[in-house]
Amino acid sequence: MIEPQKGKDSMMFALSGVTTTGGATLDTLGADYASIRVAFASELTTDAVGPTISVLSCENSTVSNFATLVADRTTEDLTAARVVTYHIDMRGKARYLRMTVDPVGTAATDDAVTCCAVGTLYRQVELPGATTDMADAAVIL
Repeated sequence: MIEPQKGKDSMMFALSGVTTTGGATLDTLGADYASIRVAFASELTTDAVGPTISVLSCENSTVSNFATLVADRTTEDLTAARVVTYHIDMRGKARYLRMTVDPVGTAATDDAVTCCAVGTLYRQVELPGATTDMADAAVIL
């Protein structure tokens, strides 16, 4: 089990209405695991279709270089609010994650979704910021 107190949260994007494909990038440098949680409000109209969510990865932050890491997922229906969560083992994976939300459909006002996303990094490599932060070499345990 990954201990919650060892996680570092990052707001990927704040609560907003998404009418076209929107996305955010998360730098996972030094983390062994990452979680991405996307919280959706209930649908704005009864004819709305659930959005498509994609998780992609890349070694640099250039958007055009990202490739699919987790197969696209369409939420079936947002008649009630819900949270979609991804847990990703970052060992051996590319440094950057990108999560996109694409409201399905052609009428932006009918298919808009209200959502936000938070990324959490776990088991990060922690190194001293400077030599003064290191343990005294004269101390013997």
